[in-house]
Amino acid sequence: MRLFPTGVAARSHGAHVSKWSFGKCAIAGTACRQRRRHFSSVKSSVKSARSDDVDDSDSLRILFCGTDQFSVASLQALAQYSKTRGSNVRSIDVVTRTDKRVGRGRKLVRPPAIKPAAQELGLPVHQIDTFRGWSPPTTAAACNLIVAVSFGLLIPPRILGAAKFGGLNVHPSMLPDLSGPAPIQWAIILGRERTGVSLQTLHPTRFDEGTVLDQTPPPGLEIPHPDAITAQELTSYLSLIGAQMLVNAIRNRLYIPPYNAVDSSNMAGKDLTRAPKITSELCAIDFEALTKPEILRRNRALQSLHGFVRFGPEPSQVLRINFGADMRDIRDGDVPEEVRVAAQAMPAGVPYAIIAAHENVNESSEPLIINARPDTYQEGCQIVIPTITVSSRAKGPGAGAAARAKFFSQPEVFGTYKLYRFSHPISGFPEPPFVECTAPPPKIGPSGLTNDNTRI
Repeated sequence: MRLFPTGVAARSHGAHVSKWSFGKCAIAGTACRQRRRHFSSVKSSVKSARSDDVDDSDSLRILFCGTDQFSVASLQALAQYSKTRGSNVRSIDVVTRTDKRVGRGRKLVRPPAIKPAAQELGLPVHQIDTFRGWSPPTTAAACNLIVAVSFGLLIPPRILGAAKFGGLNVHPSMLPDLSGPAPIQWAIILGRERTGVSLQTLHPTRFDEGTVLDQTPPPGLEIPHPDAITAQELTSYLSLIGAQMLVNAIRNRLYIPPYNAVDSSNMAGKDLTRAPKITSELCAIDFEALTKPEILRRNRALQSLHGFVRFGPEPSQVLRINFGADMRDIRDGDVPEEVRVAAQAMPAGVPYAIIAAHENVNESSEPLIINARPDTYQEGCQIVIPTITVSSRAKGPGAGAAARAKFFSQPEVFGTYKLYRFSHPISGFPEPPFVECTAPPPKIGPSGLTNDNTRI
């Protein structure tokens, strides 16, 4: 399934996001109606109270800091608003990260997503990897508001303090819940059914500890199809809501002290969770430790999962397997009836493939199947992995790629099918190396530690 916007509009008298289509379902703009009611009832009074306090010389010269698709939506909405009659935005300069070399051999150069978007809008672009030794562009009038959206670098006090109106940040969560650099991914990993967007001031020394000036009304927005949505789709959904919130804050001059902070008393007593940076360790999957729902949520959130498998007699012979983002739940027809009992009895973490008896496994297009840790509350634990990439080899269908890497032991025959299984289970850790289940217990030394690095 995929989530696509079918219509977005930003107007000087109230931006809105119209409707989303998700696969074959249409998601009505309930969240947008909530936002319009929220803005009209709360922010209009703030605007009338503050408009008279702002001189024309205080029109905004914005330094916009961003990198990815989430920040692109805010930049585009802000640039569009700057061209409307009565806009209080005079200029926008964009700061982003430097282009990165990617791909095999690092031969390709990939710019941040916001760079071409800013260039298309005709905005000046400044690329940095650190603020050390860098200062905002010097013009006749210096930047007086910093806007940071999914930027990744803390704006230093010397730059933030030099901006008359400080800074604003759009954060895709219901702060203080899911504070941190990866709230969208963690909302999916944790199986959340609701989330939202917050607008906060920039703190001079810490991330996500500013004053929250606006926020999705509690209990938050329903996540469309929470059991199927990917991080990319949720990013697209929330990015337009965040862009709308930013423009309304600029229009209604919420950046001018004294701030009218959002009441966070409804968060009292709730179990708040951090959204830390996504690490390689989080992408390494241990099928013996995680349940099927946990693994599938992690795949939809990260889409770059991997594991490690021993492929020879020596414990040091370990290869990494990257799982395709097309990892999915088991479906009717994936496991023939003749093999069903044997497949369900396969130990957790041991990949297997079911091939027609006459088929050459090395050329097979069949997927791998892996049983995860059984879940007490849900029947079935089988996960299908259609494609894999073994170490530096080319991506290919699961069964054929595994066979060519010599991961399979001798097959078992079930009627007109052969059941191939890995000789060793997949682990989430490259070290310590695996040992056979029949290996003797490790010797314990005087210190109480084993004399090798094996793990039973």
